[in-house]
Amino acid sequence: MKKYLVLLLAVSSLGLIGCSENLVVQDATIDFSAQTVNVTVKNIGNKDAGAHLTYIEINDVGAAEAEKPQSQFSANVSGIAAGSSWNSGDISFSSFSSPRGLVLSDLTSANLVVRADAKNMVEESNEDDNVYDMNH
Repeated sequence: MKKYLVLLLAVSSLGLIGCSENLVVQDATIDFSAQTVNVTVKNIGNKDAGAHLTYIEINDVGAAEAEKPQSQFSANVSGIAAGSSWNSGDISFSSFSSPRGLVLSDLTSANLVVRADAKNMVEESNEDDNVYDMNH
């Protein structure tokens, strides 16, 4: 009897753990000559993710955390089906707000930060894998 109870609990736990959304940044690029950013976010979970915001930042390489974001774009994502991806398309540098005066058109390298589900609107199985932070 104990074997069956343990097996039932194990299977139930796996079912609960595996039935959730999980958003990750699959790809993020900056094209300095075209002055655009392109981002792809994937739902690697097995449940559809609802509407959420994805924040995209462009910062000077080496900028202190207290100085970020130096420029920002907010993308309203209507949702991403389980196993599917959302792509931003090319976002022009001119679409970014730069509250700290960073001139994006002058950059030849930058720190790109993407925060999928930036406001935690989607309850995910892993909230710790939503951020992409890379120098380009």
